[in-house]
Amino acid sequence: MTIRLIQRSALLFFLLPALVFFIALAMGLGQASGWSALLDTIPPASEFTREYLANLAHGDMGSIAPSYGSAPPVPVTAELARALPRSLGLLAVSLALAVLIGLPLGIAAGLRRKTRFSGLLVFLSVLGISTPSYFAAMLLIWSSVWLYRTTGADFIPIHGFGWDAHLILPALVLAARPAANVMRLGYNALAEVLDADFVRTAHAKGLGPWIVLFRHVLRGAGVPLLTTIAVSLRFSLAILPIVEYIFNWSGIGEELLAAIQGQDTITVIGMILPLALLFVVVNIFLEILYCIVDPRLRTQEGGAA
Repeated sequence: MTIRLIQRSALLFFLLPALVFFIALAMGLGQASGWSALLDTIPPASEFTREYLANLAHGDMGSIAPSYGSAPPVPVTAELARALPRSLGLLAVSLALAVLIGLPLGIAAGLRRKTRFSGLLVFLSVLGISTPSYFAAMLLIWSSVWLYRTTGADFIPIHGFGWDAHLILPALVLAARPAANVMRLGYNALAEVLDADFVRTAHAKGLGPWIVLFRHVLRGAGVPLLTTIAVSLRFSLAILPIVEYIFNWSGIGEELLAAIQGQDTITVIGMILPLALLFVVVNIFLEILYCIVDPRLRTQEGGAA
């Protein structure tokens, strides 16, 4: 496990230059308006990557281009200090909702995998994965407006930042697809484990259904379930800018879209790097959990060594 963690950590040294280069290349191609300028864009992107990494080594992530001429430049680090906690908080709440909603439904579908109830839950999970996030957001906004016009009470704000009711709609939209994915993959993982020989043996020993579920089934499906959570994080990171923009959450995602629109390469890189680092750290953490949940992985690695 230690060797694998070292290998995953070493990927950061290759990921960082590659990420900076490809972002600079993509922004350059966007400014040049087409792939025909690819060969001409590579040298400036390479030079930009070298200069950016040299400045980053000294703790300088650059400054955000001012929206008008007389405005002072804002350091990217200052903007990250403002926007990053908002985005991380929204991601944490949405992933918690996805797990709390999707995992019990996936377990229920797996336990009743030969009934109509299971088929209904699987259909709902596919529907949730297939529904675009912007459509789900518009549907929730319409429902909130209809509720306000019907009752005259503003229960749920539909835009703006706040660690109160403002969090409900963006968290629900951000959690919808991950919850559906957790439900579907959780069902698949449990359906496979429930038919395993060690589960039938546990039942034959007279163990209660709940003991079998928590001691054997969930532990046997632990690695696929953890992988499902990692996949859900990818979903959340992919749709985070859209959700923040629709609900005016003013986090990293909204700042990223504004930087892309303004063709501000330094700000784009500054907003993407923390999200990429978060994804790598979560995957390293999951590698540790894999070996804790399934001791067979430690045995395999020990044998390989």
